Amino acid sequence: MQKYTILDTEMVFDRYLTEAYQEINPDCHKTRIAARKLNMIALLDISIDDLGRISVGKLRSWTTEHQDEGAMLSAAFDDLRASADRTLVTYGGSAMDAKVMELAAMSHDLALPPQLVQAFGPRTVRPAHLDINAAMKGFGKTWHHLSEVLVRIGIPVALIRDKANPDLPFETGNWDLARQHCELDTLLTAIALIAWRRIQGDPCLRIPGAIFALIEGYLRQRPDAIAGPILKEEQASLLEKVFGLAAEAA
Repeated sequence: MQKYTILDTEMVFDRYLTEAYQEINPDCHKTRIAARKLNMIALLDISIDDLGRISVGKLRSWTTEHQDEGAMLSAAFDDLRASADRTLVTYGGSAMDAKVMELAAMSHDLALPPQLVQAFGPRTVRPAHLDINAAMKGFGKTWHHLSEVLVRIGIPVALIRDKANPDLPFETGNWDLARQHCELDTLLTAIALIAWRRIQGDPCLRIPGAIFALIEGYLRQRPDAIAGPILKEEQASLLEKVFGLAAEAA
């Protein structure tokens, strides 16, 4: 049984940090990652057994709507410590999510959960963070955006059209919409994980059936999700593929 916790975050550029770094280095016109502050964190548990069966665990998220970055981060870290037997999964997280979370942890005097402790630090357990994007890149130079991978898998464009430009709550006042965007990204990352696991040679895992199971587990916890109609339509399409594969096998 392989157990995973999928992580996604949303963040914004902090005005003070941005202006402070520009004061230090006026010639740098590019806003640095270090100027970002977290305003949302989402986690989704999934498991894959030896027969390729998918189990979808708890989906949860935290925002800074009613608490500051430190309190939100502390709650998410406590959750990750309680899930230390699970491999943390991100897409591009080693270059973004993990880095900003490290800086935020320093800002708020928080110890990182074991999944985010770097390999060259005082780690006493196996490396527990899988960055799918880094794994796909390997020793090459080509990076794929998550949306590019999802399109190749066959995920509807309508589901990922606004992925790179979410409606931020400080712009719209709609924290629920922003939370749903972050939570949906954990599902999309889980789909990419399934596809990556399959191409590594998992003998029992099949992508269409696994994606159907992931969507089903997600919708059971978020039945009123804004993306629900698109996800249900995708499930119907996946069922046709599953039945087609079964007929070919017979």
